[in-house]
Amino acid sequence: MFRSMSKLSVFIFNIFSVLSITHNKWQKTYSILLIMSCIYIFYATPQIVCILENDCNNTISSLIKGLFARVVAVTCMVSRCVIFLKGKTHLVKYKKNMDDFHTVTPMTSSETDNLKKMSFRVVLCCILLTVPVNVCRLWILYYVAKQTVPFVILVYLQNFSMYCIETHFTVLCYILYQKIIGINNDLMALKIDTIVRNKYPFISLTGEKYGKNDNTVEYNREVFQSLVAGYPMTDFLENLKAKHKFICLATKNLNNMFGIHLGLSLCSLCLYTLFDLYYHLQAIWKHSKYKILVYAWILQYFVRFLLITVLAHLTTKQALKSKILITDINNRYLDNNTKEELQLFLNQISSCSIEFTACDFFTLNTHLITSAIAAGTTYLVILLQFNSSKD
Repeated sequence: MFRSMSKLSVFIFNIFSVLSITHNKWQKTYSILLIMSCIYIFYATPQIVCILENDCNNTISSLIKGLFARVVAVTCMVSRCVIFLKGKTHLVKYKKNMDDFHTVTPMTSSETDNLKKMSFRVVLCCILLTVPVNVCRLWILYYVAKQTVPFVILVYLQNFSMYCIETHFTVLCYILYQKIIGINNDLMALKIDTIVRNKYPFISLTGEKYGKNDNTVEYNREVFQSLVAGYPMTDFLENLKAKHKFICLATKNLNNMFGIHLGLSLCSLCLYTLFDLYYHLQAIWKHSKYKILVYAWILQYFVRFLLITVLAHLTTKQALKSKILITDINNRYLDNNTKEELQLFLNQISSCSIEFTACDFFTLNTHLITSAIAAGTTYLVILLQFNSSKD
């Protein structure tokens, strides 16, 4: 059952996430139509807001309602144009780097299963967080303002398009996360072997660490057994250097391909949350069911923000762990050849940092969550005070 569901998730992922990255004829047509819809939304917004408000006034609520749709249109249009122009080239380079990585170390069955499970969960989350709440909103609008339904459908399609690209980034980033964990497990095996060979007192030949069993330490046992059997450590280090280089290049490919989109997505998600909270606190939505929809929309924005920042942070954290492990191994008693290889590996890691940024404006990590909450709260208070002074 899971296999069929994972195949379904991969099918949906390929339909919605790669539409503007590969350059098939029908995918070009889709991207062009989506960009044209963004232009239409931008210019048609004032008329739709007048219909929803039953009055063409210039109140704060009317301006924010119009601003919401225009932000969706602008971010979607810019993101699609950039990925349409740059996506194919960098995606091909990313896949080539991953293929080169797999020629050195093939993907294991457990990694494949974990990737399928993760892809299925991310795609399912994308569908559950967007489709039900948007259908409910359209159902309400059908009875309140039927003529605005086509306009709102286009806005939701543009927002869903942004979410699909975020999902694509999440899956590709998770692949890098898996590879870096594999490198760290190999380095941990080298570290344990080095300590055992140095006859460090805290670790015995049975692999017991500080009185704990070796099951508490995650490392590549196959590499450790090979080292115990006499396989040269320098050969393993050369292998790890090659794999790390492919990971570093693949990270640059993702930054070049998704950097602008991620910056636009994170900023727009903060704005969407700010708008919805303002609607809710000012009781702008007249329909009682809109209160539930606001919570669902905020949950969607929060999950999207969380997936991008947390996964990027975890990947960067694993990359920093590699540097710590190499430094720790290098501080042990080793022969000159091994020391030289370790120093070369350390220089490579220092010169090629693995981190994700939004066009180098800010780094994607968990600190963004607290910064966004603090900034959003400040602007929300200012907006509420400005509105009360207007009244």
